[in-house]
Amino acid sequence: MEQYKIVPESQLGPREGMLQLEEQNGALKGTITLLGYENPVSGEWTGEHSLRLSHHLHTQISDLPCVSVFEMGGNTISGTLQNGRNVMKWHGEKESGKKGGNAENGGE
Repeated sequence: MEQYKIVPESQLGPREGMLQLEEQNGALKGTITLLGYENPVSGEWTGEHSLRLSHHLHTQISDLPCVSVFEMGGNTISGTLQNGRNVMKWHGEKESGKKGGNAENGGE
């Protein structure tokens, strides 16, 4: 499992979170942990370094269905989250030396 520290640039300012992903039979599965909630994600690779994830973001006042598109570049990750007409930018970096972040699966 690969782990990324991610930050969405929300209307209320940046919020730190965590994205954990693993590939299972060609599909991507994992979680986005944000604002104290673990949100399951599922998705697929859309290119050599790009992926698309479907997920919800739970907050104290809402549960938002979302689609996030990410580009991976070395140890960095960036992209956008879309919920209806609302769009937020994501950015972050891979956590190396942590659970799932070893040299064997840390490259590509």
